[in-house]
Amino acid sequence: MTRKSDTQNKPVQTRVTHGESRVTSHKSRREAPPLKVGQKATLRFHAFNAAGAGVATYGPQTVAVPFALPGEEAVVEVTAATRLHAQGRMTAVLRKSAEVVEPRCRHFGRCGGCQWQHLPYQAQLAAKTQLVRSVLAGSVDAGAVVRDALGSQPWQYRSRLQAAFALRRERTVAGFSSVADEVVINIQECPIQHPVNVRILLATREIVGRLGWPVYDRGTGTGVLRGVIAQTAFATGESMLVLCTTADVPDRMAFVRAATERLPELRSVMISVRRPTTAELLGRTELLWGRPFITEVLSTGMGGGVRLNLYAAPSIPPNPGAFATYLGAVRRAVGAARAVIDVACDEGLIPLALSLASGEGPAQSRMRVVGVTADRESMRRAWENATANGAEGCVFYTRAPAAVLAKLRARGATLDVLMATGRGGTVPPAVAAEAAAAGCGRIVYAGSSMTRLVDTIRSAGAAGYRLTDVQPVDLLPQTARVHVVATLMRYAS
Repeated sequence: MTRKSDTQNKPVQTRVTHGESRVTSHKSRREAPPLKVGQKATLRFHAFNAAGAGVATYGPQTVAVPFALPGEEAVVEVTAATRLHAQGRMTAVLRKSAEVVEPRCRHFGRCGGCQWQHLPYQAQLAAKTQLVRSVLAGSVDAGAVVRDALGSQPWQYRSRLQAAFALRRERTVAGFSSVADEVVINIQECPIQHPVNVRILLATREIVGRLGWPVYDRGTGTGVLRGVIAQTAFATGESMLVLCTTADVPDRMAFVRAATERLPELRSVMISVRRPTTAELLGRTELLWGRPFITEVLSTGMGGGVRLNLYAAPSIPPNPGAFATYLGAVRRAVGAARAVIDVACDEGLIPLALSLASGEGPAQSRMRVVGVTADRESMRRAWENATANGAEGCVFYTRAPAAVLAKLRARGATLDVLMATGRGGTVPPAVAAEAAAAGCGRIVYAGSSMTRLVDTIRSAGAAGYRLTDVQPVDLLPQTARVHVVATLMRYAS
């Protein structure tokens, strides 16, 4: 993709044929037939879609193009198309956005990890606010408020890295998939990652290449190495390395010795073996050296913190430095509640943080929080973290959330707020109905899935709740993803 100066090209509208574009009128463009794969067109972008791609209109089609910015005009080659929707790639930028800035990363534009490094951070926040408002346009009641997105540190904020291995010209490469296809980019830098995570990636790539271990080949089904997961705690500086494979490796201790010599921050080296039936890297884990967790401390923004043991599976938001901001939005959504249930709490982070933060005040104001985890191992870790933090106001269950609610209601327990804060959290109709029966005055959704948010709004609406407030929080700068904390209040029927 090449960029030309703003003064070299005036705005044009085009008619297209395979492999060429011609100037035509606005009327002709509106009446043009849909674009087909391989055709080129000159398009003006007017918005972003939910994936962060620039959006333009051609005839009946909406055309989405990665890395295009609203206000830009570019020559686009169509890569996929239906009658109403098309995708493409820019081959030349004819007019730049007035807001465009130089991206920090040499891989930007090829790597699929970031979408907006060329957009100033304040413009990213404005775009995320608008994305949430657009998604909720048909779901927001007249009195509901979608607030402006809250920001965070835009660089070196990510605590977890997951990269894939590949073989290129007999050389082991490791990195992230390109935006255009599934080719692995051999990453040399990543300015949104904790620097130690990048060092772990580079060191692991060099070590396995020197050991000569075979990289897994999807085409032939042969090879062992699939990827690497790195995790670094911001508060303690402790790091974890997880080598992801299809089978055991020839000499485990050779790898451990080389890794620990190169990376003094390591406190945990693990191997994860998983048959390559999906793109997911993490499978059955086994400790090779150190301990099976690293320790992190997340600030609550109230003068205290939550101490957590982080295992190989992700269990906290991807941006530890912004957790206090995120928790603040949750606390405001929960309000003055005395009793809260989180029906999707992963390993209990939000319940622990709410309990500890409320414990910093008078004893009579302390919050009682019930957490429902996805499985027994998550529950065990939630109890482990609760014990380590002295969070006496937390109780954890692992079973169907609606059944937990029914059980608590049968015991005469009162609940003020129902939350769903986990990665896959949502509030299905049965849970929303039980929340209403239990007397919960509000439902709070906290997560990054707009689909799950809309589903929660629908199921909660059927149970008598209305959306009143949405606070977007940016935990993933330079990307199009945005977390939201949404409040739904129960109204009289």
